[in-house]
Order: sequence, then C-alpha cells, then structure tokens
Amino acid sequence: MSTPNKVVEPAPAYCGLPANASANLKGSMAAMRRAAERARQVALQTGTDLIVFRNGQAVRLDPRQERAAAT
Repeated sequence: MSTPNKVVEPAPAYCGLPANASANLKGSMAAMRRAAERARQVALQTGTDLIVFRNGQAVRLDPRQERAAAT
C-alpha cells in the first residue's frame, strides 16, 4: 500500500508550542494569582496551612499570619 504524497500528518503535541501559545500564555500569570488568592481564602475558611515554595523549598504557612503581615 502506498501513501499519497499530499497527506499531512499533524505534528505531535510535544514538538513545540502551538501558534497561539502567546495568546494562551498572556493571562497565565493573572490566572495563577487568582488561584493563589482562592487557595488563601479556602485555607482561611478551613483553618488549614498553605504549602508554598520559597527559594526552592516547600514551606508551610499559616494564612492568618500571612494576612496580618500583608496589612
């Protein structure tokens, strides 16, 4: 069986970023900030600690202390 010359195979997903990657990435930092704020809200409501990375280390934070330090 022969393959027609004009068949175009889609590029695998790991071959690179799609052409619209910059549009998708533009709002990614804002989305991460919203997610972090939501995680803080949930931690305050449930009385649980936040786990964050600072200087390459996982650190447990009390969200009540974080909020007091921010004000």
